[in-house]
Amino acid sequence: MSNRLKGRVALVTGAGNGIGKSIALQLASEGASVVVNDLGTSVDGQGRDTGAADGTVAQIAEAGGVAVANYDSIAESEGCRRAVATAVETYGSCDIVIANAGALTKAGHLGMRSDDQSWQQLLDLYLGQKFWLTREALPSMLERGWGRVIFATSEIARGTQNTPLGATVLSGGIGMMRDLANTHATSGVTFNAYAPGAATRTYDLYKEQVEAGLLASGIPEEELASHLLPGPEFVAPMITWLCTDAAAGVTGEVFSLNGGKINRWTRFEDSASLFKADGGGQGLWTLNELDKVVPQHLLAS
Repeated sequence: MSNRLKGRVALVTGAGNGIGKSIALQLASEGASVVVNDLGTSVDGQGRDTGAADGTVAQIAEAGGVAVANYDSIAESEGCRRAVATAVETYGSCDIVIANAGALTKAGHLGMRSDDQSWQQLLDLYLGQKFWLTREALPSMLERGWGRVIFATSEIARGTQNTPLGATVLSGGIGMMRDLANTHATSGVTFNAYAPGAATRTYDLYKEQVEAGLLASGIPEEELASHLLPGPEFVAPMITWLCTDAAAGVTGEVFSLNGGKINRWTRFEDSASLFKADGGGQGLWTLNELDKVVPQHLLAS
């Protein structure tokens, strides 16, 4: 590799498996010192095991890279503080934060039928993580004039997957990221997000159902592989590139990553507009007027 990140220190959450692991491996291959954070839970967030983080650290070391394990829960404020502290105490700084960790949650499944505790768990994991990690790492990044903060999101954020609470927390992360990007536009610190499409532990739970559905739709068995999600290693290159100096001007963006395909999501912006000019420039619409103009002009496109 090219050692583009030599001298940088990266914290990657959920780096014991899947996408996080692939990102950690590639960051390390480019010269970054990596804090491999993973609580070692099951795919549904249960239990703890140091083996996941230790395995990624060992693989990085075998390849000649530098890494240290961290086992803290990033669904807790104190866990995020300790994860960032591990980077600073071990390598002297925390230049890159990849908030990647996630898990299947009860609230994600139950949606609007969720209890308060499950809702709070979802908030802490997917929004709390991003807030707490950024709060800990950002001040020093701003002092040094260099930093990279990257949030994982999902197609769920666009409200297309029948998961309203998931849409809430994942789109909330995008809003947080874009506001930070605007606030610190000239600071040397960039903020971006990625929506990965990759075969992970979560995907494996549904793979047989996906395959059965494809076969039922008429896809020949010999073509099945081309219709399944690619491996997590396809996500890592773009995330790594966003951490390099080549991406210094890229901030406030969301990229969906699926195999060799990279999409840039559009930003929220005004589309069609209506303006009622009478009444001294502050025209008050009547309901009868809105009956006509909203469908014809605001919603027609």
